Amino acid sequence: MNKILTVIFITTFVINNVNGQNAYSPVPEEGIVNFVTSSTEIEPSKAKGTPYLNEEFVHGEVIVDDKVKEVGKMRYNAYRNEVEILDNISKDSYYSLLKRAYIRVEIDGKNYSIYTYVDSDESIKTSYFTDLNEGALKLLFKPEALLKQARSPSTSYEKYVPPTFVWNSSYYMLDETIADAENHAVKVRLTKKSILDFTGDRKEEMKEYVKENKLNLRQEKDVISFLNYYNSL
Repeated sequence: MNKILTVIFITTFVINNVNGQNAYSPVPEEGIVNFVTSSTEIEPSKAKGTPYLNEEFVHGEVIVDDKVKEVGKMRYNAYRNEVEILDNISKDSYYSLLKRAYIRVEIDGKNYSIYTYVDSDESIKTSYFTDLNEGALKLLFKPEALLKQARSPSTSYEKYVPPTFVWNSSYYMLDETIADAENHAVKVRLTKKSILDFTGDRKEEMKEYVKENKLNLRQEKDVISFLNYYNSL
């Protein structure tokens, strides 16, 4: 009888342990999030548009040093440049993920990582980017929503224009081919000249590769193919 109870206990423990691993974490791990919570409810706003790629919280994973630390419902706020994690207990509030270089997150299949970048005023800033390829030379996508201020009519013929979220997403390149250098992502336009300029002394060779493979470096998918080949050399 005792042996039977022992088997039942062990079986129950294993099943519960497996289910626990698949369940969403009730509270994110300390050192990963800002524990000040905010309401998940998107309050009625006079602003048009949305700062979210997806307003609904969807499946996501927080990865620290290449290990999955938290699993939960998440969304990305492109105006605040924040990853929001749903509090799985209250369901009506969320935590914000800390911005740390060693913490990345996958939301709905997209990978978000923290990188430094050169801003338009030449200052160095930090932001989330979506990695579009692997390797030393990376193409990054920076989803960004700006809030355009309201405009009041100056004449009776004009209409009031409410504040509006405007999407201002852009591409950046990160060159880590020199491991000892201080690397910052730089904004780039998807053109043949701009992309080839990052290939250094292989520029002529890569120009031939573009021609032979009929790549259009104005297209994201072709730039990714181009970089995957370049990184394999």
